[in-house]
Amino acid sequence: MRRLWRNRAFRGAAATAVCIAAGIVSAMCFVIAPEGYVGMSASPAAGSDYLWTALALLFAWLFLRVYRRGGMRLRAPQALFALLFGVLNAFCGVLFAYDTWSGLASPGALAATLFKSVGQALPMAAALTWADGALRGGPAKGREHAGVAVPRPLGRLWRWASRHDVLACMLLLIACWSPYLIAFFPGTVCWDVGEMVAQTYGLRQMNTWHPVFLTWMAGFLVRLGRWAFHSDNAGAAMYMLLQTAALSYALARAMRFLRRCGISRAVRAAAAAFFALTPLWGGYAQFISKDTLYTAALLLFTLSVLRLLRAREGHMQTPVKRECAELFVWGLLTCLMRTNGLYVVLPTAAVAVWVMARGRDRLWVGGALAGMLACALGFSNVLLPALGITDATSSGIYSVCFQQSARVLRDHAASVTPEEYAAIDSVLDAPNLPELYEPWISDPVKYTFKQYGQGAEAERAALARYRETWLSMLKKYPLTYAEAFFAGNLSYYTFAPKLEGETYNYQAGNRLVFETYDVGEDERFLHTTQPAALAGARTLLAAFARGWRRIPVLALLYVCPVYTWLLVAAGLSVARQRRWRLLAGYLPALLTLGVCMLGPVNDYFRYFLPIVAMTAPLLAASKRPEAA
Repeated sequence: MRRLWRNRAFRGAAATAVCIAAGIVSAMCFVIAPEGYVGMSASPAAGSDYLWTALALLFAWLFLRVYRRGGMRLRAPQALFALLFGVLNAFCGVLFAYDTWSGLASPGALAATLFKSVGQALPMAAALTWADGALRGGPAKGREHAGVAVPRPLGRLWRWASRHDVLACMLLLIACWSPYLIAFFPGTVCWDVGEMVAQTYGLRQMNTWHPVFLTWMAGFLVRLGRWAFHSDNAGAAMYMLLQTAALSYALARAMRFLRRCGISRAVRAAAAAFFALTPLWGGYAQFISKDTLYTAALLLFTLSVLRLLRAREGHMQTPVKRECAELFVWGLLTCLMRTNGLYVVLPTAAVAVWVMARGRDRLWVGGALAGMLACALGFSNVLLPALGITDATSSGIYSVCFQQSARVLRDHAASVTPEEYAAIDSVLDAPNLPELYEPWISDPVKYTFKQYGQGAEAERAALARYRETWLSMLKKYPLTYAEAFFAGNLSYYTFAPKLEGETYNYQAGNRLVFETYDVGEDERFLHTTQPAALAGARTLLAAFARGWRRIPVLALLYVCPVYTWLLVAAGLSVARQRRWRLLAGYLPALLTLGVCMLGPVNDYFRYFLPIVAMTAPLLAASKRPEAA
C-alpha cells in the first residue's frame, strides 16, 4: 500500500476522487426536504433534481481547482469563517423552511443539521481560499498596454475619454440606463417619497421618520415643477435626473479608483459592464427614492476613505486637503440622506482618523470628520427641534424587539403573564400581534406603535417601560427571540431560497420596483403619469429586470450573500497580507450590513444596495499592490 501511495499518478487519481466525492456530499447538504415546508418561496427542488448534479459538478471543479491543481492550502481563518457560514446557512435554512427550530430537539435532526453545516462549509472554505490566492497572486501580466491599437475613427474619442474618464464613464452609464429612464419617465415614485412630499404640503405631520433634508429637497423640486411647468411630472423628473447624475458620478469615480489601483483592463471592463448592463442600476436610477442618492453619497465617502488609506500605505498619491473636503461633503450628505447614515459614518470616522493619516495630515482629516459630524448632529439636534419638527426616530431601532414580542405572543400566548401582556400592549396592539406578525418584515407590527408622532420624550418613556419587560422575557424565551431575529435578516448572509409570495405590501425580498405608489387623491399629493405609448416597453423592461433572478449564474448578481461573502473573503486576504489599516475601509460595508440586519425587512435589496456598490472598489483595494 505504501508503494502504491508513493505513485504520483495514484495519489493524483485519489485526490481527484476525493474532490468529486466531496462535491457530491456538499451539494446534497444543501437539499431541503419538502415535507412540512412553509418557506416564503417556491417549493424547493427535490433531491433527484438535475440542479444538484450541476451543483455537485461545480463544487467538485472548485475543489480540484483550488486544492489539486492550484496547490493552495486551507488556513485557519478561512476554515473558521467557512464553518461559521456552514452553521448559519444550515440552521437558518431550517428556520426559513419550517419557521421554527423546534424540530431540532431530537438528537437525530440536530446531528443531521450539524453534518449539513460541515458539508456546506466545504465549498465556502474552497471559495475563500481561492479568493485569497487571487488577491495575493503574483504580478499581473500585461495589465496596462499603453500602445493599444484603436481604430482611427475612434482614436479621437478614445483620447477624449482617457482625459475625461469620469465624464466619459458617466455618459456611458447613462446611455445604458436610458431605456429605463425613458420608458418609466418621469420615474417610479416610491411610497416614502410620496409621503415626504405630503409632509411639505402639511398633509402629513412633518417629523424625522423620513430624512428631513431629502423631504425638503423633494418638496422643493415638486413645487418648482408645479410653478415653472405646471406639472408634477417635471418635479419628479428633476429628482430622477438628479439621482441618476449622482449615481453615475459615484460609480464613475469607483471605476477611476479601480484604474488607480492598477486593476487590469479586462477586470475593469467587467466591472463597467456590471454597472452599465445589470438591470439593478438602471432600475434604481429611475426609481425615485431616498436609497439611490444615499448609495451614491456613501460610495463616494467610502472611496475617499480608501484613497487616504492607500495613500497611507504608499500605494497611491492623493492631495490630503482635497480628500478632507470630500470626506466632509460626502460624509455629511450620507448622514442627511438617511437617518441611519450617522450610524455608518460616525464609527468609521472614529476609527479611520487614526489610521488614514499621520502628522499634520491627521489634523486635517480629524478636523474634516469632526466638522462633518458637528454639522450632522447640529442639523438633527439643534436646527430641527428649533423648527418644531417632531423627532419620531426613537422606535426605529426597536424593529427586532417588536418582532420578538410578537412572535412570543404568537407561539407562547398561554404562558405570557398579564403583566407582560399589559407592558407589550402599552406600546403595541397586543391582541392583534399574533395575526399581524410576519417573520420577514416588521412593518405590520411596528406600525401599531401607539406613541408614534408624540415626540421623542413620550416615545422614550414608553419604550423604557417596555424595554424592562422585553429584557425579562428574554430569559424565558431565548429560542423564540433568536428565531425572530434570524428570520428577519437571514437572507443577507445565507443562501436561503429567494423570497417569493405575498408579504406586507409585497416588500420582503423586493429587488426592483416598477410601480408608482399613490398615497392620496388630494391634488397636493404627488401625482405623476407615464407615457401610455411606452406601456409595452415598460412591461418588457420590468420582465427583463426581474427575469434576471431566474437566469443561472446571472441570478447571483441579485443575491445579497454573494456580496457579503466576497467582502469576507477579501477582508481575510487583507488580514493575511497584514494590511491592518485597510480593514478600516471595510467599516462602511460592515456597518451597512449591521443596519440591514437590525432593519425592518429581510432581503430588501434597496437597503443592501450600498454594499453592492462598494464591493468592486473594496476588492480592488484589497488586491496586493504588486499583484494588481
